[in-house]
Amino acid sequence: MDKRLTIFWNELLAQCESHNSVEFIFKIEYWGILWTPWFIYVNDESLKFSANDINEHDIAILIKNGYIEFAEELTPIDTIDLEIKKYRINKTGK
Repeated sequence: MDKRLTIFWNELLAQCESHNSVEFIFKIEYWGILWTPWFIYVNDESLKFSANDINEHDIAILIKNGYIEFAEELTPIDTIDLEIKKYRINKTGK
C-alpha cells in the first residue's frame, strides 16, 4: 500500500474503533457529469479523512490485502445514490 492509502486505513480503523463498529458504508453519489463524490458512514455518521481521493480501487486493495471484506450491497433510496456497499473490518485489522 502507498502512503496515502496507509494513512486512510489508519484513520478508518481509528474512527471505526471510536464508534465501536467494525462495519462501515462506502457510498458513491452522482452530483453531475464527472462529479461523483464518495462518503463513508459509520452508525449513520459521515466520517472525515485527510485523503479526499479515495475510490473503489483503494477499497479493492484493502480487500485484496485482507484488511476489510465485503459485507453486502445496499439498495439506493435516493436518486443521487449510485452505489452503496457495506464493508467489515477483519477482526485482526491486519
